[in-house]
Amino acid sequence: MREQRARAELDVDRARRVVLFCTLAAGIAVAVSACGSEAGESRPPASERAPAAPSPGPANLPVPSVPPAQSDPAATPDSSAADAITSAIEDSLNSLAAETPRPASEELKAAFQSAGADAGSVEVSVDTTPTGLEVDAMTAAVPVGDICIFGHVRDGIAAVTQLPVLADGQCFVGDQR
Repeated sequence: MREQRARAELDVDRARRVVLFCTLAAGIAVAVSACGSEAGESRPPASERAPAAPSPGPANLPVPSVPPAQSDPAATPDSSAADAITSAIEDSLNSLAAETPRPASEELKAAFQSAGADAGSVEVSVDTTPTGLEVDAMTAAVPVGDICIFGHVRDGIAAVTQLPVLADGQCFVGDQR
């Protein structure tokens, strides 16, 4: 008698699991079939649909015309002044990086000033993270005409490059100067 009762309980448990599994499977099937379409709608195949209208966005904005480059960019006053300061900043940062592989912001600013950059125009990145840790690298920049001269020191290695000035006349984006 006990064996029959135990078998009956196993059969009932097995039947409950089968019903639960089938219910879940049916629910998932309904959910998956409804994804991507609204109730009662059917979408025609892609080959039968009209092409979508272009959405407004950066890819569809008119591209402003760029004035032609001068034949000798070194002949412009801004370019020659920027090249001279770039060379001086490169020498100054190489000396700084050799002495101080991880300079602080004031040391980087002083290196730019010693190279002839205007002290009030030098922008320097922060030297500590918001959590109070020392940053891995320091960057500074100074605008010279329509060019920004960027200097970067990381682990005793200096790099200098020229980039265009931003629309607001600054070199760095944001308010951390």
